[in-house]
Amino acid sequence: MNPSGGILWHWHAWRHRPLWTHCCQDIAQWLGQAPASPKELLLIGASAGWMMDSAWLQRFTHIDTYDLDRLAGPLFRRNHGAALRASGTVLRCHRADAFSDLGSVLRQHPQALVLLDNVLGQLRFHYPDVDEASHRVATVARKLQGRHWGSLHDAYSGPVRTPCSARPRIAMARQQKQAHGPNSASGAPQRAAFAKFGSQLDADGAWLDHLTDDVFAPGTWVNHIAWPYSDDYCHWLQAAWVAPAGAPQASKESMP
Repeated sequence: MNPSGGILWHWHAWRHRPLWTHCCQDIAQWLGQAPASPKELLLIGASAGWMMDSAWLQRFTHIDTYDLDRLAGPLFRRNHGAALRASGTVLRCHRADAFSDLGSVLRQHPQALVLLDNVLGQLRFHYPDVDEASHRVATVARKLQGRHWGSLHDAYSGPVRTPCSARPRIAMARQQKQAHGPNSASGAPQRAAFAKFGSQLDADGAWLDHLTDDVFAPGTWVNHIAWPYSDDYCHWLQAAWVAPAGAPQASKESMP
């Protein structure tokens, strides 16, 4: 069984979609910050696109999705196919592990905007060794250098005291990632940010670290999004767009 997908995930997503309304709105707002120039999209870890905005996908002429889950492609077409046919967008769904030979996949789509859709934080479950999982996450980020790319992924996740349905909406926050200070341990800025965000989420006890602290370089403007995975369990998502060296970077003022 896929540790981060499969039929149980799709059933959970279908059942809890109403609870995710505000989170999906935040994700749609972040997607709108993507660079406008690429007309092709390389979507890795797309699953069924449960939390994606069809209107944003329609801006592309070609979309290639990659996911190991055998249900991901058919359900992605079910959720977004009609809209993409209406816009004339060519959709190709690949059942494959894009990370097994990421360099080759990137070369096959040299002009595409690359989006890692809630996949990097899941590598934590595919590699039981924490150091190996951290290395895999860092390797993916390095291989994307020189491309326009973005990632939406888990930072932390865990139980909450107050049911998500009974709590006021937590607005998406935008913050520039800070570098580690000379006397601070790796991950210290991330943990400090979570201390603030976690209090808003009413976090209960220790949360799982998804090992994604080093995905984005210092100076990157990162969006922080609350995802009520279920009524008593929440994820802290991070999302950002990264430009190639020398290209204009997204700024705070670019937020819609």
